[in-house]
Amino acid sequence: MAFKREVSSAFFETLARVGPMPGFLWLDALFIFLIYFYFVQKYRYRNIHAIAKKFGFNGYYRSYSQMTLEQAQEVVVNMATQDFPWLFEFGWLAQFIKTVNAPVVSELLDRSGHFNSKDPMVAHRRQQDTVCLMTGLMVQPFGSEIHSLAVARINEHHNQYGKSLNSDTTLYLVWMWTMGPIDVINMFGWRKLEDFEKEALWRLWRELAVRLGCKYVPVTLDEMIIWKDRFAAQEVHPHPLNTKCGDSMLDMMLYKVPALLKPLGRVALISMLDSEVVWANMWMSEFSPWMRYILFVCLKGYYGTFQRHFVLPRIWARQLSPTKPNSAGLWNFPNYTYPSSPFYNRATLWNSWGPFALIDRLRGLPIPGLKYDSQGTRWEAMGAKYGQQQSRLERRIREQAEILQKAKPGYRAAVKFQPLPLIKPFDAGYGTPEHAYPLDCGTMDSGFSVSAKSKAGLGDATFLVNGAKVDVVGVKDIKA
Repeated sequence: MAFKREVSSAFFETLARVGPMPGFLWLDALFIFLIYFYFVQKYRYRNIHAIAKKFGFNGYYRSYSQMTLEQAQEVVVNMATQDFPWLFEFGWLAQFIKTVNAPVVSELLDRSGHFNSKDPMVAHRRQQDTVCLMTGLMVQPFGSEIHSLAVARINEHHNQYGKSLNSDTTLYLVWMWTMGPIDVINMFGWRKLEDFEKEALWRLWRELAVRLGCKYVPVTLDEMIIWKDRFAAQEVHPHPLNTKCGDSMLDMMLYKVPALLKPLGRVALISMLDSEVVWANMWMSEFSPWMRYILFVCLKGYYGTFQRHFVLPRIWARQLSPTKPNSAGLWNFPNYTYPSSPFYNRATLWNSWGPFALIDRLRGLPIPGLKYDSQGTRWEAMGAKYGQQQSRLERRIREQAEILQKAKPGYRAAVKFQPLPLIKPFDAGYGTPEHAYPLDCGTMDSGFSVSAKSKAGLGDATFLVNGAKVDVVGVKDIKA
């Protein structure tokens, strides 16, 4: 609010001193534009400069080598809610599709039935739950009651998979949530991320990784990238289950797009993805280099050039997670760009009868209501439902959340992952030794390994996947 008053008062005081210029309206307009342009240049970097000054961060690692979790979260919240709210969300969206690059992950998703149900709202609810929990991990105060409930809810969900889920697949997802916003913002944003911003994202997710029970977590972001490359070389490859789950995700993202435009929207989404995703999901025939070029130019033109020079910084932060419960003690969540379903949104007059709601009504699309839990939900109740065991499960989540609230940095939660890793750890890694892999541990086969011949290149090839041949054609023509 102080920033709003400062800009507004300075702007109008300048206009008052100049006064009207009859007969020269175009000069008035030009002068107003120049004044506005001046304020954009002056305040565009205001948020990041304020954070750097507050914590003493600069371009040297030693200035942020002792960054705390609280400092890291403040840096990340500025990225996600002030400087790059849409690009941060889009970075997560692009990584969300990457989860099904590896058959070891897509097989679990397919078996759960959440993404291939005949009722599309089943998948929408699960996607909404995921987004609500993930944004809570980012912006709810670290170690608070709500933050701990979100972590405990995800851990309990992973426990339900029993011994079919490996810790390394969760660590692979942690890498995605870390690098997704970094890659997209640096590609399209009005500025590149500072090194301390990238470090903040990694430190936040490194701590979340051990609280999510990962049995091995690299210490540095560079080590994490090396580990990810090894995981991808071993586990990421084309498979029909990847395509099945990937198609379901695309359908959810295009849910509100008119039927006539869905084919074009699908090509646009696929063309925005990187070559590894297109290859692993066998979407090569739908990839359009021209569509990719056009979309990249438009996004870079708006988010890179236009916002940099002609848009003032946000005055109000984008709300990604609720700050307090409603009068019934339940939690309502804001509208997200993705997913496009109204779960947990309040049934306000605007949400139910505003212009966008009227368009959705005319198109037969869902609007907030009791059917979509407009009364709110509990953090521990989000996610897959387990019938008669639900109340016992929620009680266990609350108990685990109490432990997480009291935990110190590096605490590793106990999650029922498989006993051996897919990728041999480099060293002891980050976090407490409890529930970690022993240094002399072996590795296990995910059951989806491919022959060494199939890993030789990304050109035309026949891949051996669990003994079956999968033809992949034209990957070498896809440009990153």
